[in-house]
This record gives sequence, C-alpha cells and structure tokens, in this order.
Amino acid sequence: ADYLTLFINYKLKVKEARDLKLDTFPSYINELQDYKNRLIQPYLKDKKITDKLVSEAYDRLQKEINASHILLFLKPDATPKDTLAAYSKLIEARKLIVNGTSFSEVAKQFSEDPSAQQNGGNLGFFTALQMVYPFENAAYSTPVNSVSKPFRTQFGYHILQVNEIRPALGEVEVAHIMIQNNNSNAAKSKIDSIYKLVENNKNQFSEFAAKFSEDKATASKGGRLNKFSFGEMDEAFAEVAFNLKNVEDISIPFKTQYGWHIVKLLKKYPLENFEAIKASLTQRVERDNRSNLIGQSVINRLLKSYTIKVNNEVLKQFKTKDWRTITKLKTPLLTINEKEIKQFEFIKFLESGKYQDVSSAFNKFKEQEVLNYYKETIEFSNKDFAATYNEFKEGLLLFDLLEQKVWEKSKDSIALSNYFNTFKNTKYKEKELEIIKGTVISDYQNYLENLWIESLYKKYKVKINKSEKKRLIKLNKR
Repeated sequence: ADYLTLFINYKLKVKEARDLKLDTFPSYINELQDYKNRLIQPYLKDKKITDKLVSEAYDRLQKEINASHILLFLKPDATPKDTLAAYSKLIEARKLIVNGTSFSEVAKQFSEDPSAQQNGGNLGFFTALQMVYPFENAAYSTPVNSVSKPFRTQFGYHILQVNEIRPALGEVEVAHIMIQNNNSNAAKSKIDSIYKLVENNKNQFSEFAAKFSEDKATASKGGRLNKFSFGEMDEAFAEVAFNLKNVEDISIPFKTQYGWHIVKLLKKYPLENFEAIKASLTQRVERDNRSNLIGQSVINRLLKSYTIKVNNEVLKQFKTKDWRTITKLKTPLLTINEKEIKQFEFIKFLESGKYQDVSSAFNKFKEQEVLNYYKETIEFSNKDFAATYNEFKEGLLLFDLLEQKVWEKSKDSIALSNYFNTFKNTKYKEKELEIIKGTVISDYQNYLENLWIESLYKKYKVKINKSEKKRLIKLNKR
C-alpha cells in the first residue's frame, strides 16, 4: 500500500506538471533533447561490429610494422577522370618496383608526400590505431617485401611496401634532458657537460632536467614524458628509449631532428591482456575513423527494415538540371514509413557543398534522413529506450515543479521562522533555529510537499483498478 501511495503521489505531480504546461518551456525542451542525444548514442552502434573491430585491433597491437608508401593526393569528391589518373599513375609506379627499381627511388619520383624526398617514403614502425583505418588494413594484409595494390584513404591513393614486421614493443615512460639543435659545437659541448654531471649524480636526473633542459614543456616535470609506443615518437628518439634495458638506465647523448638528448628509462609497459584493456580499447576504436563501420552497419539495418520510397521523377530533375533553379520546393522527394521529406530539405543538403555528384549526395542524404527518423521515433520502437527516457522526462518535470512548489517557498525566511515557532516547544524542544536550520528546512519542505499533495488529491480524481491491485499484491507475496 505504501508503494501504491507513493506511485499515486508521483503520477499526480506529473499530471499537475503537464497541466501547468511545464513540458512546453524552452529550458525543459532543451535539457530533455540534450539528455535524449546522450541516451541514444549506444543505440546508434552495432555491438557485433564493435566487438569485431576491438578484437581485430587487439590482434594487430601484437605487431609493429615498418612500411614505406607512395601517396598521390586526391580529394574525396574527385572526378572519375582524376581518380583514374591517380590510380593509373600508381599502377605504373608499382610496376617499376615489382620489376626491381628500389621503392625509395620510385617514391622520390612519384610520391606527393613532401617527406618522401628525405625518407624515400619510409614511415618507420607503427602499430594498430596509429594510421587511418584503410592504410592500417593495407599494411596488415601485405606480406613482408611485397607491394600492395593501390588503395584509397581520405588523403588520396597510396601503394605501400612492408619492410619488416616485429613483435610489439609495448610502451615506455622516460624522462629526458634536451638541448635545442642549432647545429653548433656549443650545443654538443653543453649536452656532454650535462652528461658528466648526470653520470656522477644519477639520482639527481630530474633536478638537472629542471635546471638545464630546453624542452620547456617537460623541464618543470623533471623531464618526464607521457608513456608512448614506438610509432608515436620520433624514430631516432624511440630507438634509444626502447633499447634501454633496465629502469633507471640512462643513455649517452644522442641527436634527433629536435636537438641533443639524454634519456632515462622510468618504466616499461608490456601490452596487457585483452580483458584488462578491452574497455579503453573500445573507446579508442569508437573514436577512430573505423567507427564509421559501426554506424554504417546500423544504417544498413534501418534501410532494410523501413519502407522507403523515392520519387524518381522529382529526383530526375536534380540530375538533369541545375538544382538551384528548382521551384516546387515542397514536393515530397523521399518517404520513410509515413514521414515525407520535401525537396527543399535535399536542396539544403546540397548547399553544404560536400558533393559534386547528385547521385552520391542523394545516397548520403537518404542515409542521414533514415538515421534522423530512427532518432525521432526510437521512443516508440524500442521499449528499453522508452522506459529510461520516460523516467527522465517525468523526473525532469517533477524537478521543475518541486522547485516551484516546495524548494523556492522553503527559502522564505519569514515562513520558515513561523514554521519553526509553531513546533518549537514540541518538535524542536526549544532549540535555536540557527543551530538546527538544516533539519528545520528539510522538515518544512516535507510539510509543504504534503500540503501540496493534499491539494492535488482534491483537484484530481484518483481511480484504482481493484482487480489489478489484488493481482499485483498476490504477485508481490510470491
């Protein structure tokens, strides 16, 4: 009976809030929409695809790949003519390599990656989640000393050669002292003199880093760098850091493109087991561009489950003439179940300027509208979402109403004082208000809420289904 009373009180408050139209206030609508956007995120992901990508990433993290590449820049919306030209040029480059010309030489001749002139296209070692996903796929599916077929990423067309595959080295944490590279004997002399100090006082490395290091970002932290994997750091620096065998080992001075360094090994981090890093790895996968596959899987499922109709006559106008001249803006172009999407919505989409080709633009537009429809209707199609969302929706209404009817009123110091004086001799046993003010405010709020609930019982008629009540009581006793 207590639970039933609480439930009735709750529903009476919700009814009052709706009658007062609190659910039409902009502040309520905005906060509710913000919550819905957050709540809906897990429903926009395909768990099977996510799990598959996470397992794949973990398997790949076991290895590090040294690869070289040739890049020809190409915009995502490039014309078929430009696309074919880039592809054909890479086929020509690949033939030269397969027929015996060194990859480095061909890279310097063909690649549009500016660094190729210095490194012959060599990218050093990297592992999973350090390159864009299509590049990673090509690297992990190409055998050592083989050259991939041309493949496309967001940057353009590539071919790559895998030079070496080795077991992953994990991560390391180091501290360093750096003297900036100004190609002078003075820099070398300075790092050598610091090294002598370090050699004789190894336990003062952090003090020397703070005093001498010209890497201002780390000097104040004793030269400490965040932990990193081999592919995340300058290769010359990583080679030295990963070759230090034992914690506290200190390197001799060495040079990188940034300057002269002395490095101290603080900690080694071997790759942890799958269960230990599954949660953090899932987050990385969902932030990575491979997460598009997860969202695309959801869209593909929705495309199959909805009744989708395209007005081909209207779409034809977009393909055969300049869409900026189309005047019948409210003609339905696309229907998803019962929802009609008009021409002007597609025109707004085209105005974004992302697509040169109307057909590919319409396919993306259709996917966008299908996803929008899913978001708009999810509370009617998914019971789990509906239950959680409705609970918050009503809770937010009650919060606003309680603030209005109870919490704001309890801030009235005169009314609070009158309430205290009424019960001073009985409930509070002549204590001072200021000493027990927190307790009095809480009691006064309960008093105001009870008065308000009494008024709601008078305002609204409560009807209980007795047979349903008996059934629920029986269920509860089992």
